[in-house]
Amino acid sequence: MAKLTALACVSQNDICSLRIVCTMARDKKHELEQSDYYGNTALLKACYLGSLEAVITLLQFGADIKAVNHYGQNALTLATCSGNIKLICELLRYCSYKEFNKTTLTPALCVATLRQNWQLVKFYKELDRYNSEDIQTAHGLNYEDIMGFLKLRNSNTCHPHHHQKHMHI
Repeated sequence: MAKLTALACVSQNDICSLRIVCTMARDKKHELEQSDYYGNTALLKACYLGSLEAVITLLQFGADIKAVNHYGQNALTLATCSGNIKLICELLRYCSYKEFNKTTLTPALCVATLRQNWQLVKFYKELDRYNSEDIQTAHGLNYEDIMGFLKLRNSNTCHPHHHQKHMHI
């Protein structure tokens, strides 16, 4: 029988077993930091899945809040993908918004914008009222650049009866 891991517990949304695994790993923090093929630790996966209870449990047992997966995504970035504002607020109790932005290729504000989650865009802009224009992806794109991309993409969406070209042979 394979050893039960924190990552497996999160994947199965088994909070009871997660608490047991975390308790047993108290002196072996590295067990909480095992990662999957993509570099996601149990905490990162719980954030992506929007599992507030799993995140609270992992943080209470000392999971690394600053973990980053192979794609440069951190806990706040992945929590933003889930859209769970309570989970996001819990993460911000352990690490500042500014610190999270330093450890990711795509800051949370940019992720919220790409996902068109305007509630989170507003939330992040209010967290950093004076610097939101300076927040950029690793590619140098800021909020305004992403908004321009979204407008362009939405205006170029093909409709069944528009933009049809007829071929004449």
